Amino acid sequence: MSAEAPRLSSLDIDRPDAAVLFATLLAEAAAVREMPAFQPALHRYAAAMLRPYRGTPQLNKLISKEGRFLMANLALQLHLWRGTAIAGDGLTLTRLRALCAEHGVASPGRVSVFLTLMRFGGFVAPAAAGGDRRTRLLVPTARMMAHVRLFTAIQLQAVDLLWPDRDHEARLYAGPGFLEAFHRHVGDFYLRGARLPEALPVIELFTRADAGYMVLLHLFLLLPAPEGRAEPAVVAMPFGPTARRFGVSRSHVGNLIRAAAAAGFLQERLPGGREIAVAPCLIDLLERWFALQMALMLRAADSAAAAPAALDPGE
Repeated sequence: MSAEAPRLSSLDIDRPDAAVLFATLLAEAAAVREMPAFQPALHRYAAAMLRPYRGTPQLNKLISKEGRFLMANLALQLHLWRGTAIAGDGLTLTRLRALCAEHGVASPGRVSVFLTLMRFGGFVAPAAAGGDRRTRLLVPTARMMAHVRLFTAIQLQAVDLLWPDRDHEARLYAGPGFLEAFHRHVGDFYLRGARLPEALPVIELFTRADAGYMVLLHLFLLLPAPEGRAEPAVVAMPFGPTARRFGVSRSHVGNLIRAAAAAGFLQERLPGGREIAVAPCLIDLLERWFALQMALMLRAADSAAAAPAALDPGE
């Protein structure tokens, strides 16, 4: 097989371009924010997203930053499109380097380090013997797929709360076909240029920092919500316990909070996170980001439910 960059973005050429996809998703996200179940879904999602990060520093280091998260997802895409002319036989270091370079995710050196960490962490492993011995094919392990299923379930629980007639979470546990089809559809959006942070660039203040998104969710859940919707307030989020929870340094949490303060999202009234005044725009940012995610997740889940068997690649 060729070691050239797999052109996953050439799939299904009749799909709209990124600009059209963005416009559609933004319109759908605006409608999602008006749904009665939006606030309960957001709070449930935030709490569920934080739960797996307790006591799992290895998981934090691997996927709690946008760049590493994207590398993990592109590795998964190479595996999911295995056996096709586009992705070749699946996940290899050479193919992941090429795909990350094509989409501006990471340098070849960073990809090599990341994939080594994934192997040592037990998230990917060499494929069974056979095929071209010159190609070091890797496959996601049961451990990696369990994490993929876990975080997919969190997304689909929120989807089902917003659209209770869909019942997509049940499909997730019915067999591997739906899970794989769902992530192929999510990946297809990204590889076509519909990358959600580009629709809301300011979110990258949190997603590009180690555990930054988790800190954002944690801060959000500290806010009072007397009528179901979070309200601006002064809260305590001590840097030390927060840093230990998410496997980062105390100074890292402090730097993140100061960056958020400089951007106008909050004020640090007492040092060390003892008093943080959260501004309305921080709540608005997370609501907009969650609504955008839900619009995309619904599209992917509906598509996967429509024809999961037809999308399964050959073993």
